[in-house]
Amino acid sequence: MNELTSWPEIFLESLNVLSRQFISVIPGIIGAIVILLLGWLFARLIAAGITRVLILVKFDKLAENIRVDQYLQKANIQLSASSLVGKFFYYILLLLIIMTAADTMGWHAVSDEISSLISLLPNLMVAVIFFVVGMHIASFIRDLIRSTTQSLGIGIGKLVSAFVFYLLVAIVTLTALEQAGVDTKVITSNLLLIMGAILGAAAISYGIASKDLLANILAGFFSRRTFKIGQIIQIDNITGKIIEQSNICVIIQIDMDEKVVIPTHELITKKVRIIS
Repeated sequence: MNELTSWPEIFLESLNVLSRQFISVIPGIIGAIVILLLGWLFARLIAAGITRVLILVKFDKLAENIRVDQYLQKANIQLSASSLVGKFFYYILLLLIIMTAADTMGWHAVSDEISSLISLLPNLMVAVIFFVVGMHIASFIRDLIRSTTQSLGIGIGKLVSAFVFYLLVAIVTLTALEQAGVDTKVITSNLLLIMGAILGAAAISYGIASKDLLANILAGFFSRRTFKIGQIIQIDNITGKIIEQSNICVIIQIDMDEKVVIPTHELITKKVRIIS
């Protein structure tokens, strides 16, 4: 009989302990809710203030100059650069607020994980900035190579500029990932092998295919000091007046109806007589 009457007592005692534990947790829950609400409002105000300051100092104009807006559009991000920075600080503050609320409730495991995440954000931010600036530099070098090769009359300039651009993109991407804390040793070694093979094959094939073209370009550079438009020259029993001169050839006019194109390397390798 005593054993039967002890079960209600055990149940009531367990219920009493549970209620006391729940009541002791209530202040922590209320405190965490208050921290979350006030912290959320504070984070919104700070983010809005940062965005407003960046707009006043014309940060969006600077982002347009380095083509950040183009990268954002390619990533389907419908935010301006200043709004994106404001959002970044908003979520940073929100994580700090959640970490504080978790500590208030005694959830130390949650706060430790959030703290580890926050410690990675500076490296991630530096990696993003490095990637954006590196892409801008790679685009500038691509355009420079393309314009230079076009001025020299090299038809393969677009291919060369595209190859250099994607090579720089790969280097910038790997460096940014390494800055963000990603181990890129395996990727880097494989990429170096691939790029070495491509460069070796391209150099051999291009050197063989463009031997005559390169000879004409070099000869054109040196022949400009000797031969000018308007001179009358004789080469291989052909006599005419130079009417046009480029990096790879000269055009001489024999009579009113006939013109001859002479590769520039022949002006260097053959005997040329300058009549006037």
